[in-house]
Amino acid sequence: MLCVPCYVFHENLASQIAHVVYAKKYLDRHPAMNADLFLLGTLLPDVRRVTDEVKRKDTHIIYKELDLELKDLSPFEAGYRFHLWCDMRREEILNKYDFYSLKRTNAIDPTAKLVEDELVYDKYKNWEKLRWLLNNPPEIKTELPVSRETIERWYSIIAKYFEKKPDDKTIKAFLFKQRKLRGQTDEIIDGVKKLKENKKATDILKRVCEEII
Repeated sequence: MLCVPCYVFHENLASQIAHVVYAKKYLDRHPAMNADLFLLGTLLPDVRRVTDEVKRKDTHIIYKELDLELKDLSPFEAGYRFHLWCDMRREEILNKYDFYSLKRTNAIDPTAKLVEDELVYDKYKNWEKLRWLLNNPPEIKTELPVSRETIERWYSIIAKYFEKKPDDKTIKAFLFKQRKLRGQTDEIIDGVKKLKENKKATDILKRVCEEII
């Protein structure tokens, strides 16, 4: 069990591709779980990146404790909580290996997470199906004070991002759709290129995927 108040978060937590890959690891161990709804739940918390309707504390700091006892939850809620648990577990792993002491690892958010997305992209094989689901989501019941229009717009944005393994062009398009990051796009892409040259840092990011569950 991970205790939320005990953690000091860096903003560069897992990004969307990594969250899908880590969710797949959980789903492989729990085949009875509805994978579609679980993935939709996993991908919702970062909706804050495209709206002023909610802040990070409204989407991420909502449980005092988190664990992987998810079987009694709806698949959507289980996926949502899994996202929050992964963020904390990922931070735990990065801190264990002193990731943030390495050169360029404290670059502007979301530099490290975008490198991580590229590193793990090929570990998931059903991107086309997931993209269809994100572009055609069912009615979703959530307690977040976010409109359905905003949720569907967010899902559409990440569906586009999932089209191919991230490169400068797709990353730039993804960042541009996040209003707060538009003016920092070139700086972030430059940071991604430089962080990828740090083998020790990329090796640690790969370990996150290996150790997340």
